[in-house]
Amino acid sequence: MNLNNRIAIVTGANKGIGLECVNQLLEKGATVYGLCRSGCTTQHDNYHCLIADVRNHESLQTAFDKVLTAHGQIDILINNAGLGYFGFCEEISLDQWQEMFDTNVTGLFYATRLALPSMKKQGLGHIINISSIGVLASSPRFSAYVASKAALDAFSHCAQGELSGKGISFTTINMPLVKTPMIAPTKMYDSVPTLSPEEAADLIVKAIIDKPSRVATRLGVFAGVVHAVFPKAYEVVMSTAFELFPDSAAAKGMAGRGDAANPTNEQIAFASLMRGVHW
Repeated sequence: MNLNNRIAIVTGANKGIGLECVNQLLEKGATVYGLCRSGCTTQHDNYHCLIADVRNHESLQTAFDKVLTAHGQIDILINNAGLGYFGFCEEISLDQWQEMFDTNVTGLFYATRLALPSMKKQGLGHIINISSIGVLASSPRFSAYVASKAALDAFSHCAQGELSGKGISFTTINMPLVKTPMIAPTKMYDSVPTLSPEEAADLIVKAIIDKPSRVATRLGVFAGVVHAVFPKAYEVVMSTAFELFPDSAAAKGMAGRGDAANPTNEQIAFASLMRGVHW
């Protein structure tokens, strides 16, 4: 795939999936603008780091204006910036709830709105939104985080219907568990299968080529189907998982990285069977 002369914006570009996505797009020849709250170390003639917080509309407006002034177009927008607080629904504070929705939903809405005028004018554009496998699997202990990602999914699906006739494509990626700084505090994830940031970025780059409406793993799709067809049986499975995996020290807001105990064989076996799902 050749992305020469394509202008791409990636939010949350300074680490994890965003950083690897930037690198892969550059390899394909795209001109990439990375948006992040702190500086990025990537050095490339076709890479530009812009300091912007997706929760702040003015800072996003300034960043998008710079891209449009320089190139007059935006071809690809990857809404990757995300935030997660994990724990029982009654343990998530109102401030944490608000911060997740400000980042995962409102920030994505801001960025998409700013990209649309250019895309509509040129009759071409692709917006990729990074969601979670938890939306399909209904993972317990992630109710607040999954709620924000489900809102992202709903926005993408409705906006696609509004804009597909304008030549603009939307892709929602229900990303499985990825080994990024966001999950690093939870020791349990060291013992279960995860994607690498490189593999996650591969999914995004492939989506740029194929332009599907959704990208999801087979397990994610299967979980969504089972939940829809056999909701009570699926509820029993999820309840069992909820009891099997106690809150980690990180989820409880405790200092340090260790969980209350090392993961048991039963926990590792269940997490391996449900590969990529958050527990």
